[in-house]
Amino acid sequence: MTEPVITKIRTSLSRQMAQPGGRPMSEAERRADERLGRHKVEVMAEIEAAVAGLESLCAERPAAPAAEIYRLASRVLDLAGFFDTGPLFEAGYSLADVADRMAATGAWDWPPVQVHVQALRLILKAGCERNAATDHLLAGLKAVAVKTRA
Repeated sequence: MTEPVITKIRTSLSRQMAQPGGRPMSEAERRADERLGRHKVEVMAEIEAAVAGLESLCAERPAAPAAEIYRLASRVLDLAGFFDTGPLFEAGYSLADVADRMAATGAWDWPPVQVHVQALRLILKAGCERNAATDHLLAGLKAVAVKTRA
């Protein structure tokens, strides 16, 4: 019995695929950052909406707010993580942590939440810049969080 003859056909696509190519990592990263940057305005508007929702909850003070406060704080974190929002991300994380701990212990207290929400607003107004003022603000939030844990 004779073996069948297999003929490999070399197409232009197969020749291109065999050639080394692609983009350097630095170019791929630059292009990804550029594309992500196109969405920053939309993302910051979503963060603004979440902070406005937190402010509304602080004004209304509903009876069982923990889940909604945590959801909105998590929304800020999810969105802020895409961009360099430094102190905004840290303040959002602190708020989510405080809300989660207060809900878990059943010891809800509005002032720590209010302080965090006001800090988020101030950081947003300052353009999410890290400076001495925001460092001081974050240190204050840490103190509030520690006191809330106690």
